[in-house]
Amino acid sequence: MKSTGFVAVFASLAGCASAEWQFRSRPDLSPPRLNITIPASSDISPGFIFVTPYPGREAAAVLPEQRAGYILRDNGDLVWSSLGYLSGFVANLQVARYQGQPVLQAFQGTIDPRHGRGHGTLQILDDHYRPVAQIQSLTNKIPSIHELRIVDGKTALVEIYDPVSYDLTPYGGSEDQTWIVDSILQEIDIETGELIFEVHSLDIVSPADSLAPLPVGAALNAPDAWDYFHLNSIDKDDEGNYLISSRHTSTIYKLSGRDGSIIWKLGGHQSTFRPSPDLDFGFQHDARFLNRSADGAVETISFFDNSAWTFGPDENQAATLRPHSRALIVQLNHADNSASVLQSYTSPDRLSAASQGNAQVLANGHVFVNWGQEGAVTEFRADGTPIFNAFLDTGAAVQSYRGFRFEWTGRPSEVPAVAALRDGAETSVYVSWNGDTEVALWRFYAQDGDSADATSVRKIAEAQRVSFETGVTVSTESLRDLGASARIFAAGFDRQGTVLTRTREVAVQEDVHASTGSGGGRDGEPGEL
Repeated sequence: MKSTGFVAVFASLAGCASAEWQFRSRPDLSPPRLNITIPASSDISPGFIFVTPYPGREAAAVLPEQRAGYILRDNGDLVWSSLGYLSGFVANLQVARYQGQPVLQAFQGTIDPRHGRGHGTLQILDDHYRPVAQIQSLTNKIPSIHELRIVDGKTALVEIYDPVSYDLTPYGGSEDQTWIVDSILQEIDIETGELIFEVHSLDIVSPADSLAPLPVGAALNAPDAWDYFHLNSIDKDDEGNYLISSRHTSTIYKLSGRDGSIIWKLGGHQSTFRPSPDLDFGFQHDARFLNRSADGAVETISFFDNSAWTFGPDENQAATLRPHSRALIVQLNHADNSASVLQSYTSPDRLSAASQGNAQVLANGHVFVNWGQEGAVTEFRADGTPIFNAFLDTGAAVQSYRGFRFEWTGRPSEVPAVAALRDGAETSVYVSWNGDTEVALWRFYAQDGDSADATSVRKIAEAQRVSFETGVTVSTESLRDLGASARIFAAGFDRQGTVLTRTREVAVQEDVHASTGSGGGRDGEPGEL
């Protein structure tokens, strides 16, 4: 008898097996295969990796094979695929707290890659992966993909792209160009949908501040409205004020929680602060409050500095401030209106992400960075040393809007999957439980399917659970006395030996061997090799 953890092997091969053979118990799942260029160090932060990979606009973009939200281990092993739980384009998958309980939150809907926005709903799932809330505004405005942040377990911060008719002639528009996107910040009561707070970009920032040119032939209709502001993140501090990031003005704003007025601006036109020489940034994402001094004189924030942008009808125009994107921790001193970089984090592969991206400061001071359009994630020590780096799949066009690291306990409500496959003198049994984090041991059983006698049940193997799918192999001869009606099932046990779950009973099937293909991979440098 032998037991093996098959996913750990397949994950390390990154593209060398055909997709349908990733999991024998769940052939319907085809998660991305991480290409790990810096394996996790001994001081890696606890928790799993949360990403939502999808293909880019390149003609050759065929990976990932399944767009979905994924929870992964540091070795690339799958924990959970959102396939069947979340539909359409998935983004912003992360852990939050709602009504005192840990939950998953995510956007699901559609994406307009040309304009960098989408429409959909914001979902909250419990630790059984069951929906417990759907965030919708009662103002007839549809949330977009960029932000979902739960505040105090009760309200949600969302952003909305609202095309409105507007006179654009003062900004170089023709008389026919009459549509602009009004970026809206909303705070919504999750349970009731009641609007708690709202700010419109057109009420606080003039289109004259935009760094995104009004294209010829655009702004002629609502779907192609001029996105002068492009709101892409919202945060809230303990004083009730808001921090927002505008990509197309290259500015981070702090807004009053009382009336939405601008308290200060960092970057762009007429910045409140005098930046240090190394704080030239632009087209940024994911601005977050970190801390504030007791007297309020000093604030610290983090954000992802893209320093690059592509635009135009076919994204054939580019603007670049620096050769590489970076995550930044910045200190703002209100006494002298200075702004300085406390720490900068650059990809070990020197990536330049022209879109998307985020930086998550972890509880231990490490920083987890998702490189957006470049399809990679990195964890850094506080001093900037990279201690983990991986590309999200083997294709150059794979990307994820945001990526995170969180601790998470998953207790799926679905029944585990099991498959029993006979291959001559050996019979292999495979089991998996999508989303489970608690099973430590699988025990495998066989019984005579024609007998109601419980004594016909016998244990045939057990194996420590070390990956998404666990497999054991027994001799076909050992099952022969059960006849053609033999049924196989498995039971999962936690670390204390408590039974957590049981599969259904399945008949033994003849194994069918598929040919394996060979796939490309990424080896340290972005792009197809």
